[in-house]
Amino acid sequence: MASRRLRFNVYLGLLAFAGSAGLLAAGVPFMKTWFYCCAWWSFLLSLDGLNFRRTGASTLFEAAPDFLFSVFLSVPVWLVFELFNLRLKNWSYHGLPVSLPERWAGYFIGFATVIPALKIIAAFTRSLSNKTTPFRRRLAVTPALLRLSFVLGFGSLAATLAWPRLFFPLVWLGFIFLIEPLNYRRRWPSLLRDLEEGDISRIAGWTAAGLAAGLIWELFNFWAGSHWEYHIPYLNFGRLFQMPVFGFLGFLPFALEVFAIDAFARGLYGRLKDRPSFRPAFWIGLSAFDLAGFYLIDIMTVVQ
Repeated sequence: MASRRLRFNVYLGLLAFAGSAGLLAAGVPFMKTWFYCCAWWSFLLSLDGLNFRRTGASTLFEAAPDFLFSVFLSVPVWLVFELFNLRLKNWSYHGLPVSLPERWAGYFIGFATVIPALKIIAAFTRSLSNKTTPFRRRLAVTPALLRLSFVLGFGSLAATLAWPRLFFPLVWLGFIFLIEPLNYRRRWPSLLRDLEEGDISRIAGWTAAGLAAGLIWELFNFWAGSHWEYHIPYLNFGRLFQMPVFGFLGFLPFALEVFAIDAFARGLYGRLKDRPSFRPAFWIGLSAFDLAGFYLIDIMTVVQ
């Protein structure tokens, strides 16, 4: 029964997406506001059902605690980039609900798609080839390389904040260099270890997922009443949807950043198993971070 239901999710998601698009085309005010969220979750439901048909695995339903962790972690992970945007001012939000509870619910539901979307799309891209993708030259990961990576990551993010008009693209690279050495040293899932072992299948799958997700994000955003707009220095031309074409390149490393941050957060949370009293503090801290981030977006990024 469960297997049949998961296979049926392909059609359920397509039906929900078609309904959302139809209500948007009809000019229904609710759907103008909520189209982005409705479209994304409909798309993810359908693609997850397709993944189940192809591989027998479902990201959304087979491991509910893992999925919920991804949802609740996705919000503060994206808010990190929102905080950088307070300095960069690369995008702003328009047409959002006037009601604060509705607006903040929209932030949560929209931002909660980031990690699940990349995981589900990456699962699909990797299902296209069940084989590993060998790399001819394996990376020799040395202590010096790990230190250099960490310094590059810290320097990239610092330069982004110090000279935002010049170095704003580095925000989509810095966290890879900053966090990957930590994941590697703790033997958590690591892109550096993949390169050391000569397998780039995960890197290829996630970068492809980043580009695909970016195109879909921008497509849904283009048609949504509640949407964002870009204001990017020296690359603000040749737009596809709302995004300047060169901006799409940022989605490739962004996906790898999300992978690295997700692996780090899961590894850190796993270490709290022996300290169960710390787990509520983990979630309380993330919730406080979410609320603070929503408030700052309201006063600095939203254009009413």
